[in-house]
Amino acid sequence: MTREEYLATLKSALHSLPETDIADIARDFEEHFSVGLSQGKTEHEISAELGDPVTVASTYFDEGLEDIGHTMKESAASSASANKPAAVTSVISGISGSEGAAKAISPEKDLTGARLFVILLNVLITWWVAITVISTLFSFWCVSVSLLVGGIGSFTALAAAPGDWISVFVLFGMAGILLAVATGILNFFLSKWTVIGSKAYINWNKKLYNEGF
Repeated sequence: MTREEYLATLKSALHSLPETDIADIARDFEEHFSVGLSQGKTEHEISAELGDPVTVASTYFDEGLEDIGHTMKESAASSASANKPAAVTSVISGISGSEGAAKAISPEKDLTGARLFVILLNVLITWWVAITVISTLFSFWCVSVSLLVGGIGSFTALAAAPGDWISVFVLFGMAGILLAVATGILNFFLSKWTVIGSKAYINWNKKLYNEGF
């Protein structure tokens, strides 16, 4: 269920409450979605963690929160900021049995240390490792290309080669091309594994940066 669908269903189920109370409740759940999205979760995952919106809404009425909602409306002008936690606390108590909901309402984790670690790791170590790996792969590919060019060059030189040297040029040409193909295949797999490893490392960085240790 997307954020819009969840909030629409929740508001519909709370229709008998005053509009100001519904707006306060919806705003709190919007904050849960914003926090979850900042942590890399999808809207569907956040919806599942919060629980069924109809069940959540029924908690208000089961706990007698409709009367509280009227009280909130009367005192909103002088104490709006104090009334919102009361409604939020009631919803939380109604869905406290859900592990996902507990996660959604838990205080946001301090990610400063994890993010600093990611930045320093990449600046001080990963950057230099990446330069070394890329340079090594580039030199390997240069060797393969050089072997291929040398092998082809040996065959093109046959026309001008003395008779005694023809077999030598043929041998060098075949050896160069075969070595070029062999090293090219090896370089292909080395490059492929490097790309796969880089993607996995980037995903690990993203998870660590967004979720912490």
